[in-house]
Amino acid sequence: MSIKIKSVTDIIDKYDHFVFDMDGVIWTGGQFIESGVQGVKHLIEKGKSVYFLTNNSTKSRQSYFEILTGIDIKTDLNHIYSSSYLTAVYLKMNNYKKAFNLGVIGITEELSAQGIKTKDSDEFKDNQYVTYDIFNSIQPDEDIDCVVSGHNPQFNYYMLCYASLCIQKGCKFVAANPDSFIKVQNRLMPAGGCIQAILERATGQKSLLVGKPSPTALEIIMKQNNIQDKSKIVMIGDNPETDIEFGWNCGIDTILVTTGVTNQEQAEHVKTTYVCDHLYI
Repeated sequence: MSIKIKSVTDIIDKYDHFVFDMDGVIWTGGQFIESGVQGVKHLIEKGKSVYFLTNNSTKSRQSYFEILTGIDIKTDLNHIYSSSYLTAVYLKMNNYKKAFNLGVIGITEELSAQGIKTKDSDEFKDNQYVTYDIFNSIQPDEDIDCVVSGHNPQFNYYMLCYASLCIQKGCKFVAANPDSFIKVQNRLMPAGGCIQAILERATGQKSLLVGKPSPTALEIIMKQNNIQDKSKIVMIGDNPETDIEFGWNCGIDTILVTTGVTNQEQAEHVKTTYVCDHLYI
């Protein structure tokens, strides 16, 4: 059974490393969550190691760094782990050279920083209609060896066809963002996981997931920061399907906050170590 805590200060002495989701924890729908912001600041002031792990692939680490420092959260660029960055690290580790980016600029920037070339789906944003003849005329670049999916507000059928043809010719399919939706005020906006699911259905190929809930993210965080003891790590997030499942997959404790996609009533039915309504009071 989950333990209800009043704020993150209740368990501050038990952990050394705090891994924060951002959407639904520090901000939601473009609005900052004060208790989340203050909770992060308090942990940093107390000398705890704070890391930021997000499945939002639309921004680069540099963009998130600027947002966080803009609200006076004193962090380091190397403590920010966006799914776009994690995807780029994975592709470089496995010697991929050129990706068809079915996401947006955040993925392009991170891939470029790792020396990986891209063909961006933005090139096809005005290709709204695909006939049989148009489909048969599509010829993916020969040097593309992987396809990366992520959240893309400009996603269209031509992009789907191009990505599908890349995978059909043997390209690796990597998903940067499996989230089904983003909470915007009180409504749910379809997210990158929807594009991932469409492409999996279109090709019959399962994607390799690099973002949460895959344990790959924690493996990279621990390796880059020389963390040896997983029992000293706790994951804080609002989404049971990604944040909390990530914790279980990695074998670390979790804090479910009710400031994002999960409300207090729903939280009662989630298997998590802790439940918290306000990260800092």
